[in-house]
Parts: sequence; C-alpha cells; structure tokens
Amino acid sequence: MDPEVVSLEFPNVGAGPDPVSVAALGSNSAAVVLLLMQSHQSGTCRQQAREVADAYDRFRRRDIAVAVVVPGSYPKVRSWRRLVEPPFPVLADSETALATAFTQQTRYGKLGRMAQAIGRAPMTIILEFRNGEPTVTTSYQGMNSFDRPSVRELLTLIDDPVS
Repeated sequence: MDPEVVSLEFPNVGAGPDPVSVAALGSNSAAVVLLLMQSHQSGTCRQQAREVADAYDRFRRRDIAVAVVVPGSYPKVRSWRRLVEPPFPVLADSETALATAFTQQTRYGKLGRMAQAIGRAPMTIILEFRNGEPTVTTSYQGMNSFDRPSVRELLTLIDDPVS
C-alpha cells in the first residue's frame, strides 16, 4: 500500500466532514475499517453497509471508525447512500484510487473493470494508525459478491487481529 493514498481526500456523502481522507479518520480513532464496495449498484454492498450501520455503536465503543468506499461519481454514490443512511462516512472514489492502492480484485478482464457490479469483488481493510502511520492489520478479499465478513467476524478481527 502506498502510504500517501490514505492522505488523499475523497468526497464524503455520508456522516462527517466533506471531503475527508482515511488519515483524518484514523487521527481520531484507534483504527479504521474500510469497506471497499463493488459498485453503487450492488444490493449485497448495501446490505453489508446496513448491517454495519446497525452495529456501529459496537465499533465506536472499540474506538474504531468505519468508512464505506464506493466506486463512482459523487451523484451516484450520494444516491447509493440514500438507500442505506449509514452513520459513518461514505466516500465516493470515482478514480478507484483506494481499490487500486489495496489491490481490490476484479474478474472478467476488461468487462469486469467496466461493469464493476459483476467484476469487482468486495474487500475489507482494517488500518491501525500508530504514531500517525497507517498499518494494515487485516485485509479480507472477497471471492464473489457474497464473500464478505459479517459484523461478528469484523469485531473478532478487531479484538484479536491474529486469529
């Protein structure tokens, strides 16, 4: 991971400042959970965001920030957010800079890169910020649309990152 990518500011259509960087989120928390979504069209991505939103207080009690990263333009990601209404930032990553930095997988070659809803696989990153430096403690790359950690699994990874 290029450490400078966490300093990039992204439009935030959710809670919190707009724009915001991952580094700014990490400066106020022990760690940041990034949920890298497939696309603004994915129903399973919206479902995951709703589940994490419903359990958000459990993350905050652990001093963990959560941010959803949706590839797409500001208007498309804003429409996506209206369907979910999460209490945390929703970053519009129109250039897929975070997906590229964390090597989020795509399938089906050029078609998969163009049709992100079928080509991009979901990914979860947990970053700790020690002395202001980001460290990836967990990286979970889904193999298909449904392969993503549950809230319970995320909390276990936060509480015991070596498990």
